[in-house]
Amino acid sequence: MIRIGIIGCGSTIGIAKNHIQAYLCCRDAVITALYDLEPERAESYIAQFGLTEAKACRSLEELLESCDAVSICTPNVTHVPLTVQALEAGKHVLCEKPFAPKAEDCDAAITAARKSGRVAMIGLCYRDIPGMVYLKKLLDEGKMGRIFFVREEQGGNRIANPEVKLEWRMQKALSGPGALADFGSHMMDICDYLLRDFCGPIREISCMEGTFIPEREVIGGNGEKDAVTNDDVACWICRTEKGTLYSFTACRIGTPFRLEIVGEGGQMIFDGAHPFELTLQLKDKNGGYTSGPQVVPVPEECYGPDADAPRKPFIINFYYEVRQFLDAIEGRREPTLTLERGRYVQYLIETAQRSAEEGVITVAEKEA
Repeated sequence: MIRIGIIGCGSTIGIAKNHIQAYLCCRDAVITALYDLEPERAESYIAQFGLTEAKACRSLEELLESCDAVSICTPNVTHVPLTVQALEAGKHVLCEKPFAPKAEDCDAAITAARKSGRVAMIGLCYRDIPGMVYLKKLLDEGKMGRIFFVREEQGGNRIANPEVKLEWRMQKALSGPGALADFGSHMMDICDYLLRDFCGPIREISCMEGTFIPEREVIGGNGEKDAVTNDDVACWICRTEKGTLYSFTACRIGTPFRLEIVGEGGQMIFDGAHPFELTLQLKDKNGGYTSGPQVVPVPEECYGPDADAPRKPFIINFYYEVRQFLDAIEGRREPTLTLERGRYVQYLIETAQRSAEEGVITVAEKEA
């Protein structure tokens, strides 16, 4: 039985909840420790999820003494130092995305992971959404042929409310980019994962950013406000090595989750509100469209091989992320969501941000 520690319980989104729900579905893992700077948050999760074998730790050192592996669910700027500390303590690490505010920051964690011999993974879990698995299957079967154009948008609407206070994710010093990193990390990973074999790696990026709620009330203050220092919205276009165009929009003040792939074989659409189906409008690669779009349920094989996988939107992909982590610890597979992958995705995000400041940027071939 692998003993799991959860670092960071969150005060708003609380991504730790997704990790906890996933571990609770795994018969070979038990959550034994939680740590947060505010202990009552850890205590609340223990009560909420009935974690009878877990304790709310008063220090990170206490947590590391009480587990074999950790999920790091803290602000972005803390990811690398916490990963290094956990690895040096001999623990396996699953770290939430984005990996760090800057790509070069990731190097210390990658070095520590190589020295430690422990499993170290980054939390890019959208690959295991059943609709994404089905997209990958159709692409690998050659249904689309040459890919012309891809459009993806991701975001949320929680902080569209200007009354939401100034969180760490709105401060560049703690988060790095805003929506660009928060949602863009998944977007860049998914497109590259699905399409690199057909389109090649990204070679050019042109980006624009905007901050539309420029100041917010300070948490714990007396009503005073301070500046939001990263982006609310980022829009960027990429050209791949083989000429395919990608168009991305990341928006934390209101947008749906949608991915469209257009090519010789027609078009395929994933709607994040319906992750267990796709909208397909396929055609002969040498002809035109002869029928309208059809909504197609994801076939059974795309839900993964594990009977314990929860058939709930977005919980199932966290389950398979955690499953990959545990299987790697137990020596049953090599992880694909490596820290090196996390660094590459962060490099793309950082390049997009530089483009917003400087214009079109060429992506370095050595980073692909």
